[in-house]
Amino acid sequence: MSATTDTTQPGGTPATRTGATDPAPGNNLTGFTLTHDLIRRVIPELGRRLAGAAAAGSLDAAATKRLTGWWQMFTTILEGHHTSEDSHVWPVVLAAEPDLAGVARTLEEQHASLDEHLAGIDEGLRTLAAETGEREVVLTGLLARLAEFDALMHDHLRLEERTMVPVLREKVTAEAYRAMLASLALGHDPMDFVPTMPLLLEQAAPEAEEFMLGGMPPALRARYDAEFEPAYRALVASLPSG
Repeated sequence: MSATTDTTQPGGTPATRTGATDPAPGNNLTGFTLTHDLIRRVIPELGRRLAGAAAAGSLDAAATKRLTGWWQMFTTILEGHHTSEDSHVWPVVLAAEPDLAGVARTLEEQHASLDEHLAGIDEGLRTLAAETGEREVVLTGLLARLAEFDALMHDHLRLEERTMVPVLREKVTAEAYRAMLASLALGHDPMDFVPTMPLLLEQAAPEAEEFMLGGMPPALRARYDAEFEPAYRALVASLPSG
């Protein structure tokens, strides 16, 4: 993949609203907005799928492991997104708007706190899959952790979207924005994130999907279409309903 490709980085490519037909003026933040939309969708979806399977009596070890695989695709995107923000995106924003330094520190501190919740959710899923401990107690704790994580993420995203995102879109120069994307691409192996992109793009509008996939080299795009996207569809079809 080209080092300057900015359309294949779910955690790092900052964009417009999912499904928007007319992009907002300024830098195109499609990947950024798709990721925020994904975060708002997937966290409560895991809770619904867990609760629904438990109510139906189908939350066995196999179902939990499939849900865990799906959730790990999401956490790969989320962790990449947060790492990219802290290491590449916020410095570019602060170069354009230094007064946001305090906000950037708050967001980085929140990332660390959110990581603790991710670890707790992973532990709950592992415990459920191992079928150790009292299942109802473990599930109740896990659902509570997910609800808290969801609320914290909503507050976190609102802060970003109120303060950092407008600067990223409208005040960062096109040249600085392109340089940021190129820098992000240099440090990534495509196989770190391309397999997760079917999840990221699951509810994307066609134009957003093409924006994200259009820069892939032909061989990688062919593999995505023939391997990663069908594998993701099969995984989703095997999950408890949510």
